[in-house]
Amino acid sequence: AVIGMASCVTRGDIEEIKETQKEILKKVEAGGGARGARKPQGKQAGRPDPSKVYAMAVGDAHFKGPKDAWVTIIEVSDFQCPYCKRVGPTLAQVEKKYGNDVKIAFKHNALGFHQRAKPAASASECAGEQGKFWEMHDQIFENNRALEDAQLTGYAEKIGVDMGRWKGCYSQNKYKAKIEQDQRTSVALGARGTPAFFVNGRFLSGAQPQPAFEALIDEELKKAKASGISRADYYKKAIEEKGLKRM
Repeated sequence: AVIGMASCVTRGDIEEIKETQKEILKKVEAGGGARGARKPQGKQAGRPDPSKVYAMAVGDAHFKGPKDAWVTIIEVSDFQCPYCKRVGPTLAQVEKKYGNDVKIAFKHNALGFHQRAKPAASASECAGEQGKFWEMHDQIFENNRALEDAQLTGYAEKIGVDMGRWKGCYSQNKYKAKIEQDQRTSVALGARGTPAFFVNGRFLSGAQPQPAFEALIDEELKKAKASGISRADYYKKAIEEKGLKRM
C-alpha cells in the first residue's frame, strides 16, 4: 500500500488511483489524450482543498516548539510508513529556520495494513506520559522496520523511561482510544494517507520538499501577524473556531 506519491495510502485510495489511471488510459487509447479524464466520484473521491482552513485542534497531541507559536503544523503520521520517516529531516530544517514562530504537533493515523503501526503508536504514547514522546518517536522512526514488542521495549529502555510504568502502560494498551480518535479526526478532515500536514489548518499531502512547507508557512505567518489576534490566542480563534469541521 505504498505508492509512488510520497505517501502511504489506504486501500480505498489505491482503488481510486487505479480507476483514475484506467480512465486516463482509455482516453489515451481512444485518441482523446489524458485531458478530461473523469475522476471517479463517491466516497473515496476528493481531497481537502489546500486553500481552505480546517479546524484541526491540537488537543492533547505532543508538540515541539512554543505553545503560542504563530504557525502550528499538525503532522498526521504512521510510524511504519517509510514516507513519514523520510519527511523527518525536512521538518527538522523547518524547526531550525522558523524557531519560535512554528510548533509541530503529532497526530496518529496508524493505517490498517501496517501491522505494527498501532503498537508503535502505543509505545510512543507510553513514553510520552513520562515526557519522552519525541525521544521514542525518533527511536521508532530510526528503526521503523523493527517494531516487534521486544524491539519497542528495547527502545524504551534506551531512552531511559521507568520501565515498570512503561510496560504496564504498553501491555494495557492505555492509549488505544486516543490513537483511534486521532485517526477518526484526521480522516474526517480528509487526511486518509500518511504523512499529511495541516499548516495553520491548511492541508499539505505527503512527504513534500522543504520549499513546499516554507511557501505555506510564510503565507500563514504573514496572515497571523497581520490578524490583530495575540500569539497566544491565534490558533484557537483563527483556526480551531473558524475553520471547517469536515472536509
